[in-house]
Parts: sequence; C-alpha cells; structure tokens
Amino acid sequence: MAKRLKKKTTERKLNRPKKSSDKFKVAKIAKKKPKTTSETRSRIPRPIPKPGLGTVPTEEEFKIRKIKIKVVGLGGGGSSVVSEIFPLLKAHSFTACDTDVRTAKKIKKGVKFFQFGQTALQGMGTGTNADLALKIALEEKERIEQLFSGQDICLIVGCLGGGVASGAGPVFAQAARNQKCISLGIFTLPFAFEGEKKMKVAKKAITELKEHLSGIIVVSNEKIFQLTDRKISLKKALSFLNQIFALWLVDLLDIVFKPSLINTDFADLKAILKDRGHILFFSQAQATGINRTEDVIKKIFQNNLLSDFPKNVKRILFNISGGKDLKLKEIEQISEEIARLNPKAKIIFGVSQSLQQKEKIKVVLLAVCDEDKKGKLIEEKSENILEKNGKKDRKKIGKSFKVKPKIETVLEKSEEKIRRTAVEVQKADEEAEKIEWATGTDWDIPAYLRNNFKK
Repeated sequence: MAKRLKKKTTERKLNRPKKSSDKFKVAKIAKKKPKTTSETRSRIPRPIPKPGLGTVPTEEEFKIRKIKIKVVGLGGGGSSVVSEIFPLLKAHSFTACDTDVRTAKKIKKGVKFFQFGQTALQGMGTGTNADLALKIALEEKERIEQLFSGQDICLIVGCLGGGVASGAGPVFAQAARNQKCISLGIFTLPFAFEGEKKMKVAKKAITELKEHLSGIIVVSNEKIFQLTDRKISLKKALSFLNQIFALWLVDLLDIVFKPSLINTDFADLKAILKDRGHILFFSQAQATGINRTEDVIKKIFQNNLLSDFPKNVKRILFNISGGKDLKLKEIEQISEEIARLNPKAKIIFGVSQSLQQKEKIKVVLLAVCDEDKKGKLIEEKSENILEKNGKKDRKKIGKSFKVKPKIETVLEKSEEKIRRTAVEVQKADEEAEKIEWATGTDWDIPAYLRNNFKK
C-alpha cells in the first residue's frame, strides 16, 4: 500500500500545472548573461555618450593636436646653425640638408641629415655654384617636398652667397609652400671681404626666396664686428650669432605655445603671417629697475643685428611678460609705443606672468613689414620715439634709421609757391603758354578762355 501511495503522489506532482512563480524562475535563469572575463570586456564596445548638458568630456576629447615644427639648415653654414639651435629645442625636428657628405660628421647627434644630389655630385659639394645647386634640387623636388609633409611651422636657415642656400633655397621654400605650412626664413649675407660677386648672388636669392616664404629675416655678417670683440676667433663669433638665432626662435615659440593671462596661440601667428613675401622685424628686450618701462621701449625698436627700423608695418604680434608686480600702466605705455608704428595695422598682443620674471619686464616683438619701393622712410615716427626717450641727437637718428638729409614735404612746396614774386609768376605763365602752342592741343580754344582756365 505504501508503495502505491508514493507512486500516486509522484504522478500528481508531475501532472499538476506549473505556477507563475516557477515560470518566472525559468525565465530569469534564461536571461542570465555569461560571466565576462578581462579579455571579453575589452572586445565589448562601450556606448558613446551623447553631447549635452551634464556630460563630462573624456580624455580623448580634451586632447589638442600638437603643432609640428621643423627646422631645416641649408648648406654647411645653415647646418652649423641648426646644430647650435638643437640643444635648446630638442622637442622639435631638426634636419641638415647638403650635397656634401662631410656635413653629416659636423652636426650633433639628434639632428637628421638629408643628402641630395648623390648621383650628380657623388657626395661632394657644389663648389659655390648656385646654378648647379638649383638644377640638382629641381631634379629631386618631390623628395624635398616629403621633407615638409605634415608640418605646421617650417624654419629655413642658411648662409647666402654660396651654392646650396642660394641656389637650392628657393626650391626648399617652394616645397614648404606647397605643403601649406607657415614658412619662415633666417638668412645671413656674406662678409664684405668675400667680394661683390657673392653679394650679388645673395641678393638675387633673397628676391626669389621672398616669393615663397611667409616671412624672411636677413642679417648681415658684418654686424658681428659690432657685437663682439675683433680679437675673438671667427668660430666663436659665428657661434655667438647662432646662439642669438636660437634665442629668437625660443622667444617666438614661447609667445605662441606658453599659457598666459592674455593668450596668443598658433592661430594668431598664422593670421600675422598669412601672406607671402614680407620682411620681418624681430626684437626682444628686457629691463629692470624704476625706469624699466622707458628702458624697454628704447631697446625694443633697436635690434643690433637688423639694420633697418621697422617701416611700412602691416601686422604686429607682441608679448609683454613680467612678475606679479607687472602693472596695468606699464602695459599701456609699452603697447601705445608699439602701436605708433602704424595705428592702422593689425595688432595682436599677449600678456604673461611668471616667477622667473621677478622685478623684470620682457617684451618680444614681431612686425610684418612691406618692402619700401618708393624709398620713403618714416622719419617723423622714429624722431618722436627717440625724443620721448630723451635722445635728440640728429647724427644717431641718421645712423640708426638711415634718414635722408633732406626730405621735401608738401609744406615746403607750398612755401616755395608763396615766396615767388609777381614777375616770376608771369614768366612761368608765358613759358607754359609757349609749350601749349608748341604742342597744338589747345588751338581750337580761344586765348581768353585759356587764360580763364589758368586762373
């Protein structure tokens, strides 16, 4: 009997209808996801958050594209300059370009060597032949363009008057232009004792380089004698000049990339150097003490390496840096003096503070100038700036700014007309009438009408 009852109870349990709670348990078990490991988690794509209020940006969204800068030295002289600049700016790319293989042994470690013209010259130099360097560079134009690909700012350095920098320089500048990057050039002119022929080659190269570069700075090697002692060795003198170029580049990049109170960034530099064929005036000055603003204003417009005062200025970029004691009045005075170069020019400025500039003011100025074709110099502006700074010496003004001894103005012309006597005026009218009769243009007009027109 007991066995029969057990069989009946088991049959009833099997045949009874399932409850809703049992169904829920079965469904819950089916919905359970498999356990994920570290390998499977990496494969599962994460949902992208939609932009909107309250969303926190990820690290990838915060990342800013790094500005790529390449410094290129042309020839033996340009390669030595690049080699000296490299220790101060190791974060950027440096390349020395030459046809001579021996240049690779002179440059420092970390500077790349780009050799061209291997098939034509077989590792030798051009022999100061600019035409030969131009021909070789044109043959390898595509390879040179790859050197500038993906760059934002390109600085080309060279010593003009020889072969590579003077001949191949315009090809390198055109390659940088084709890659649509900001291209700056710093070039030196030969010494006077090197002869007129080298100077002609250098000046011809400058005109060709201007067409492709965003801006160019030309420095004469003769300025070394003014900055250094004549007893110093030539190698040390040239090294001193290279260090100045390095400091220029460091100051320019600090303006663009260092955060400050009033920022200036890469877009501002691009706006200042948007056109081609401009001469650049670059200067930096610093001063301390009670009269530090006046001292900075005196120094900023006088660059010992650049002979010309900034004239025909179209665009200006400058930065004023100091410590916590930097005053608003000091910023105003310096900015007003710089703006007097051309009030109608496009002016972009920045202000920065740092603990290193304690009790010191530093000003960095980059002015984009047009070439003065008519030969007119801004005498009045240069005189006003020097008179305010307590310098009224006419001889110094003439030397520093190349002012002509006499410039005829509109007022002087009007004074000459007023000082003429009646007899001189009558003689001038008679001569003008004779010229009119000789040309025969006014024969059909009566005499009394011609005289009325003159009056």
